[in-house]
Amino acid sequence: MSSDARAPGGRARRGRPPAQNSEDTYKRILTAARRCFSRQGYERTAIADIAREAGVTPRAIYHYVDSKRDLFTAAADSALGRFGAEVAERVLVHESAIDRLRAYIDVFRVLHREDPSLVAFVSLSSLEARWNPDLPDPLGAVGDMVRLANRTLIEQAVERSELGPGIDADGAVALLEVFGAGLTMVAGGEHDAEYPAMLDVLERLLDGTLFAPPRSAELTNPQKFH
Repeated sequence: MSSDARAPGGRARRGRPPAQNSEDTYKRILTAARRCFSRQGYERTAIADIAREAGVTPRAIYHYVDSKRDLFTAAADSALGRFGAEVAERVLVHESAIDRLRAYIDVFRVLHREDPSLVAFVSLSSLEARWNPDLPDPLGAVGDMVRLANRTLIEQAVERSELGPGIDADGAVALLEVFGAGLTMVAGGEHDAEYPAMLDVLERLLDGTLFAPPRSAELTNPQKFH
């Protein structure tokens, strides 16, 4: 019997472990790559660092990819695919704008709970592609899907009269993109411990319960009424 096995990407290489072990190992390598690239950046991360994080040898990594560049691309595709799947499953199933926005926040909450580097790598992978021309920009299709989801959310909110009077639709779409980019960039950094609480506060802002109701004029200036 041949010792060749087919990898997750479809290519066969010699010396591969059995299929299930191969798949598990590959997932572990992608997770380790994502964490190392997030901590150290692309240029300062070596295959040996990723191998150590994953608990495998550098040679084992080359069973799955040809280069560090290929591994970065695979890790980015995996993270972005996970993010896109959560958006499709949690956000797009709702109809009202407010429910979709709540669900959008929940996407970040779920992914951050699973692994903060998963959230952070969504934006980091695109930034690294700008800094390193050799790297492809991984945001491509997933970024287009998220932008389309944001625009659709706002357009449908306009159709349902869910937006307040005088709100510029293009400005609302841009704000959603800023929120999304900001939420990915903060994850895994120096404020990571506050990330869950930040999402809770953002949800309170969305619900209109972040600030206490304004006090009446009589309460704020009682002398005026005596």
